[in-house]
Amino acid sequence: VTNLVLVGSSNISVFSVTGEYIDRFCKGVVGYPWGIAISEGNTVFVSDIELDCVHKFKLPTFQSVSKVGKRGTGVGKFLYPRNLTVTDGCVYVADSGNHRVAVMDTELKHRNYIRHQTMTSPYDVKVNNNKVYVLSDKDSPCLHVFSLTGEKIRSLITCDKDGNAQVRRCESFCLDKKQNIL
Repeated sequence: VTNLVLVGSSNISVFSVTGEYIDRFCKGVVGYPWGIAISEGNTVFVSDIELDCVHKFKLPTFQSVSKVGKRGTGVGKFLYPRNLTVTDGCVYVADSGNHRVAVMDTELKHRNYIRHQTMTSPYDVKVNNNKVYVLSDKDSPCLHVFSLTGEKIRSLITCDKDGNAQVRRCESFCLDKKQNIL
């Protein structure tokens, strides 16, 4: 890791790993950045919950390359896109207001959607071992597991047998090397 990149309101700041401020980018380009992911090709993808879109920037200059989306429900439209991830040439976006995960290629061309009637308001998405993990409904979170083609495999409910929430107000997660969910 050479630099740390932090998302803030209306911009994204870059710091060295020792905490030294390096630069800020996106000022005037993004409305309210939420999620950020960096591809192997040194491209930065940023979800924007104010402009309902996904931006694409090129490293190391942080030059704006393109963006896709506007408020709506159709192809190429988003309602409050939250966290996103990039893997194997695809960008996966938790499209919270549309209750789906939008899947695009790294040129931001639509591929497909992952959705299920039990998945509401996805907040985060990760891909690992040919599975798509989606965290939905931050107040009563549930982790859904899908195949890469969007077929639901299972849901991991975060409540005990009596219905008591084991996790509250969860907006993000990660998978460790042993596939444990943190």
